[in-house]
Amino acid sequence: MLRILFAEAHRGFRQSASLMLAREPDLEVMAQAGSVSEGRRWMVEGGMDAAIVDVPLLDEYGLELVREMHGANPSIPVLVLTETQDRKRRNDLLEAGAREVLSKGVGYEGVLAAVRRLGESQTGDVRVVFAYEETHLTYRDTLVGAVRAIRPHVAVTAVSLRSLASEVKRLDPHLVVSSRPNTTDPGNRPAWYRLAHEPDEPSEVCIEGKRSSQENPGLDTLIELIDQTEDLIRTGQDPKGC
Repeated sequence: MLRILFAEAHRGFRQSASLMLAREPDLEVMAQAGSVSEGRRWMVEGGMDAAIVDVPLLDEYGLELVREMHGANPSIPVLVLTETQDRKRRNDLLEAGAREVLSKGVGYEGVLAAVRRLGESQTGDVRVVFAYEETHLTYRDTLVGAVRAIRPHVAVTAVSLRSLASEVKRLDPHLVVSSRPNTTDPGNRPAWYRLAHEPDEPSEVCIEGKRSSQENPGLDTLIELIDQTEDLIRTGQDPKGC
């Protein structure tokens, strides 16, 4: 199921298109936004797999929203809908991180096909979910960016801490990196890295049913844990948590 954020200024079109997309068995419009500010709020909330962004939006053109979405999570593809025929503006949107810039003149079937292409681009051998306290979202987003830069084949998703339980159930990650310990229901225990946000607090790793503590771990420790998780998956083993 591909979960979509739909940011579109025209409320009637946005609601109608969202209704039609939601009727597709493999698609879900998880949120709608009519402005850049609303789009930013949902971006921070997380939980989406792809985004459709109309330009211009009500309060801003939308270029910065595309750039911010791509910067926060490059693995989430962004489809831009626009009426402009200006080649420079289209190039600017692509350079900002849009996966595709589509003319509104293509019709609904064209939009649906483009959305499906976004879903086809979601690949990754290892699924990792990051969640952190809202007071430390910079930590979460910086770690996410570093992992994507070092291990680009890993499917990384950043979510809010309050939605972590539901996102673990939906995404079925192999590894969770969070500031809190594992509180998911028994039977759904991915490998878990409780990464403390204060350097004097111990962090805890739970993988293969074994628990270990670490003091102020570095990025290399996180990458090693991701590599260990990947090795277990490739050899048919379960990188289960505690």
